[in-house]
Amino acid sequence: MFESLEKYVPTPLESAVISMYQNHNIQCPQDIDLELFAYDAGIWIHLYEGESKHIETDDQMYSILLDSRLPQKLQRIQLAHELGHVLLHTGRQEFMKDDVRALQEYQADKFALFALAPTFMIANCSLQASNGQQLVSQLAFTFDVPDFFMDTRLQLLQDRLLALAMEDRMSQRIAEERARYDYSFRHPLDESVEYLIKDGKVIGTRRRARL
Repeated sequence: MFESLEKYVPTPLESAVISMYQNHNIQCPQDIDLELFAYDAGIWIHLYEGESKHIETDDQMYSILLDSRLPQKLQRIQLAHELGHVLLHTGRQEFMKDDVRALQEYQADKFALFALAPTFMIANCSLQASNGQQLVSQLAFTFDVPDFFMDTRLQLLQDRLLALAMEDRMSQRIAEERARYDYSFRHPLDESVEYLIKDGKVIGTRRRARL
């Protein structure tokens, strides 16, 4: 997997996290201090015996309430999740439609995965893992997160690498196809037919999907 990271392209959300870390000189897993970052952003963090959440006061100040009953690593994940809500979203979720709320939860989960285990830090790890489970466990230890969280993070990374590889293959096929002809134009009476022109001559046709 790590060999494929040379051509890795982060998603827009991941790029935002990378920019945030660069601005705060966060370079390695030991530098990731979300409590300090929240403090710098004017976001207060409190522990209480209840479900983790974020709240906004009337003067547009934010607080994150973390469930004190949870283990430290789970508190850390929920802090990243709620921080994602504060940085990415506004408004009160209880008044949102279910699909909008689900999308925001998905985005906050993604933010937590990127924030607690950025790809550029994963790429810099030197590990001696003989199988996938060892890799998960070693990275989970390095980034101070549970194994299940790191397993999800690596799956997300693998999905992104596969998507990038597919985009690259598609770009190559498009480039190869375009190299065959100079330009194309549609049939004047049948828009599903397209003529391919090379050196001023029709060299072929192709079908276009009807919209």
